Amino acid sequence: MFVYVWKHNNTPFYVGMTKSAGRTNPLNSGGRGWLCKKTIQEIGKINIVSEVHIVDSIEKAKELEKELIFKYGRIQLGTGTLTNLTLGGDGSHNLSKESKEKLSKRMKENNPARNPETKEKIKLRLNSPDVKNKFLGDNNPAKRPEVRAKLLAKWQEPEYREKQIAKKIGKSIHSEKEKQLRRERLLDPSNPMREQHKILNIDPEIKQKRVNALRTPEVQAKISAGLKAAWAKRKGIDSSS
Repeated sequence: MFVYVWKHNNTPFYVGMTKSAGRTNPLNSGGRGWLCKKTIQEIGKINIVSEVHIVDSIEKAKELEKELIFKYGRIQLGTGTLTNLTLGGDGSHNLSKESKEKLSKRMKENNPARNPETKEKIKLRLNSPDVKNKFLGDNNPAKRPEVRAKLLAKWQEPEYREKQIAKKIGKSIHSEKEKQLRRERLLDPSNPMREQHKILNIDPEIKQKRVNALRTPEVQAKISAGLKAAWAKRKGIDSSS
């Protein structure tokens, strides 16, 4: 186990613990909590120094984390310079149901995005043209050839594929109970997507875009190939032959 202290100009601003040595490096992380992330954005990851302590058990890591947080103090409490949102020692390792509920409650209460004014600012910013243009069309990072090549290469790794498949095995998402719960959520009059779907379905411009997209040769070819493969599978025919 690793307990680490992130510092800037020799001033500690975050204490954490992890099983992975890589997560002690701020260059591999976006931060732990909104206040820590905000601090990292202001000072820059390259300007952070990581002080690492190695311990031989989770229990010792929790104790050391709590000691260091108490030693340096937290900004929220006005006792020090740390951006930590908790007293430490709770972590995310083998949490009980009760501990998870307490942690969830603390994080929700400390989340500035739940403030109506902050939520409105975030909404306006995300809908601003300059932000939208960064993620639309060819600007979408997932459409870049080099990114798509990396994703494809990752999925071709046997270990990675098996790990992702293992995450799905045993899940009850396709059980009748889960299907019924999803139906109830969709049919709930308070579901905002019900009204949103009505708007999308009656908007002529959006409708035309959908029609145009479905009629492109590439999409038609994909639909045709998918239908043929499904039919061959149903009939027990090898579609590759």
